[in-house]
Amino acid sequence: MSSPLFQIHSNLILLQITILILHSSLFHLLIFLNIKKRRNSYPLVVFKLRTKCKNTEKNRGFNMSQAYNHVKFLAEEIGPRGSCTTQERKAADYIKDELEKMSFETKGEEFKAVTSFSWVFGFIYLLFIISALIFPSTPNWGFILALFTFLGFYLESSTFPLLSRLIPKKSSQNIIATVPARSKTIRKVIVTAHYDTSRSALSFSPKMVKSFRRTYLLMVGAMSIQVILYALGVFTNISRNLLWALSLPSVIYLFLTLILLAHRELAGEYTPGANDNASGVAVLLEVAKVLARFPLLTTTVTLVATGAEESGTNGALNFLRSHHPPKDTFIINLDNLGIGKLTAVTQEGILGAKNSSLELLSFAESTAEEKKIDLQFLPYNLLTTDGTVFLMRGYPTMTLMAFDQEQLLPNWHWPTDRAEFVDPSNLEEAKELVLGIIRKLES
Repeated sequence: MSSPLFQIHSNLILLQITILILHSSLFHLLIFLNIKKRRNSYPLVVFKLRTKCKNTEKNRGFNMSQAYNHVKFLAEEIGPRGSCTTQERKAADYIKDELEKMSFETKGEEFKAVTSFSWVFGFIYLLFIISALIFPSTPNWGFILALFTFLGFYLESSTFPLLSRLIPKKSSQNIIATVPARSKTIRKVIVTAHYDTSRSALSFSPKMVKSFRRTYLLMVGAMSIQVILYALGVFTNISRNLLWALSLPSVIYLFLTLILLAHRELAGEYTPGANDNASGVAVLLEVAKVLARFPLLTTTVTLVATGAEESGTNGALNFLRSHHPPKDTFIINLDNLGIGKLTAVTQEGILGAKNSSLELLSFAESTAEEKKIDLQFLPYNLLTTDGTVFLMRGYPTMTLMAFDQEQLLPNWHWPTDRAEFVDPSNLEEAKELVLGIIRKLES
C-alpha cells in the first residue's frame, strides 16, 4: 500500500498538470475570441505588410487553361477521392503520370493512414463520455481519463498524433518529384498540395459552416469544463455528485457531436473536391511544368502531392517522417485556390496558432504588386492544413488559399464543390504567385 505522503505527492503532480493544460486551453480560447477578422492584416506579427495591389477584375473569359483541365479531370473524370480509397489512388496515378510527362523522376511513397477524422475525434468524444460514466463510482479514474483525453485532443488538433495511433489504418500515398538546382544547392523549397477529398457533413452545410468556429470553441469549452469539474471532485471536498451533475450539459453536447460524426460517416458523401483541392494540385502541376523548362540555379524545389490530408494531414506527416528536410527549408502549401480572393495565410492552427514565414509573406506581397494580382492577407484558424504540420514544427511556411466575401472557403466539404465553379484565372494567378515567390527566394 502506498504511503499517504506518496499519494499527496501524486495528487499534486496531477493537479499541476491539470492547471497547465487548462491554462493553455483558456489562453488559446481568449486568443480566438479576440482575433478580429480584418482584411490585409498580420495578426500577432511584429509588423504589417502593405497591400497596394489595385483590384483587378477577374477575366471570366479566360481561356480554359491546362490548370483548369487538371481540375476537371480530377473532380469530374476521377470524381470524389476519399482518403485511402481506390479513387484517391487513381488521382495519385494521374498526378504521377503528369509529372513523368515533364521528365521528372517521380516516386510514389505509400504509408498507412486513418480513413477519416471522424474515427479519431469520435473516439475522443467517446472517451469523454466514458469518463462521465465512471466518475461517480471511481472519481480518480474518471478525472484521469478526462485529462488524458483532453491532452490527446489538444495534440491531435495541433497535428501531433496520439490517440489516432490506436485507430485502424489503410494505405495512402504521396507523389514526389524534385527539380534539382542547376548548380550547387544553397536553399530548398517544398511545394505541397493534397489531392484527396473530404466527406460532407451537416457542420459544413452552407447554413451551419458560418458558425463552424463557434461550434468548435463550444466543444473545447465543454471538454475543459468536464476536466475542471472532475478535478474539483478529486482535489476538493465539493460534492462529487453535484460536480458530476454540473458536467452533464457538457457531456450531452459531446454526445450530440459524436452523433453528428456518426451521421457524417453513414450519410455524408465524398465531395468532388474541385476547389478542395484539385485547384491546389493543378497549380502545383503547372508550377512543375515551368520549373521543368527553367530550373533554378541554386534552389532545389521538391513537389509533394499529399494523400490522406482530409483524414488528418497524414501525407505531410509521413513525408516529414520519411525525409526529415532541413529546418531552413521553405514550405509553400496550396489549398482551396479556385474560388474567391487569393489570400496569403498569415497564421494557422485551430489550437495554438503559429505565424507564417514573414519572408514568404513579404515575397508574396512584392510578387503580387509586380504582377498586379489582387492578394489579401488573412489568418486561417479553422481545420489544419498540410501547412500547419510544417508550421507546428518550426519550418518557414506559408499557405496560399482563396476566400469568399465572408472570409470562408467556398463550397467547403460540400457536394457543390464542382469544377464549374472554379475560376481558371485564379489558378493562373496562383501559379504566377508561387513562381514569383520561388524566384525571389533564389535572388
